[in-house]
Amino acid sequence: MGLGTTVLSKGKASGHIDGIALYTKHLLEHLPTVGIQVTSFEFIKKKLDTNVISLGRFAPQIIMSTLTGSSFYSSREVKKKVRLFHATDHLIPKLSKIPVIATIMDPIPLAHPEWVTGKYRGVKNVLYKRMGQWADHVITISEFSAEEIQEHFSIPREKISVIPLGVDEECFKRVSRQKKSKVLKRHNLPSDFFIFVGTLQPRKNVTRLLQAFLQLPDEVQSRHPLVIIGRNGWNCEELVTQLKQLKSSKRVYWLDYVSFADKYALLQSSFAMVFPSLYEGFGLPVLEAFASDIPVITSNTTSLPEVVVDAAILVDPYSVDEISQAMLDIATNTALYEKLRILGQQRVKVFSWKSTAEQTAGVYKSML
Repeated sequence: MGLGTTVLSKGKASGHIDGIALYTKHLLEHLPTVGIQVTSFEFIKKKLDTNVISLGRFAPQIIMSTLTGSSFYSSREVKKKVRLFHATDHLIPKLSKIPVIATIMDPIPLAHPEWVTGKYRGVKNVLYKRMGQWADHVITISEFSAEEIQEHFSIPREKISVIPLGVDEECFKRVSRQKKSKVLKRHNLPSDFFIFVGTLQPRKNVTRLLQAFLQLPDEVQSRHPLVIIGRNGWNCEELVTQLKQLKSSKRVYWLDYVSFADKYALLQSSFAMVFPSLYEGFGLPVLEAFASDIPVITSNTTSLPEVVVDAAILVDPYSVDEISQAMLDIATNTALYEKLRILGQQRVKVFSWKSTAEQTAGVYKSML
């Protein structure tokens, strides 16, 4: 079994493993436990890791295949080693005589091009759609994403399998009070805060979250400050300026990036998660919050109701007032808080990376 690990390697090199890289990492760890031997392939010019097979640069191969209809010139290298290739990271090759499975988390660049930045966006979207159509089978992470992929990639629904993501087992382990205290001190944070985790970009809706928080009574803001954990993405200059200005208020805190260990300690030190994203293919942070034994407020749109079911407060992410009211309700209603905390604990038990690997292995077997 061949696994594309290009994005994971880049994440390791930069010290930022999230999203697609995290998904690939967990598949690499768990597929062998369910009987699948994995060979890693990367679209890089020079091999940096002796355990990885280099397939050369991706860009020239996709351009050539798109223009001529030919397979990638690296097909022969793949065929020598494996009988099936799984592109986990949106770098989907056109291979000769080798079935290709592609994981497509969501079709955001095609469904909402206004939320994607970068040069040559139109050309990239054409290539993205073409890559998806090259796949013999597609894995995605929610029924919502499956419907969106069917629509925007024009891929038949029977060629798409839905396999939910898992939750890192480390997230379930209780962090000691001493460790939590140490992490809070290192980041100059109080405890019992509302928490948001996600890159600062328009789709994540942090501006409305901030407005909703600032509408809360002073007593609630003081008792439950807002901590935003997320790298500076794009089109968020005004938001970053506001976050920096609010730093001295001791009510709003912004952490650009934290380690996995610190993130889990901070989740367990928080009061509740507020995740009013405008569009998610899945929404893993809400499950991490459930595993951390805290209640969740999230959006009533896209995949999020499917993931949380009845275990969270669902709000209209475009309504600042609705987000703010949910935060006030959870801060002032102890019975509601406890009910959501218990429902979250029960809901998260459905998800594990082992289950993700088992279901993925089932798709592999159906393709051979």
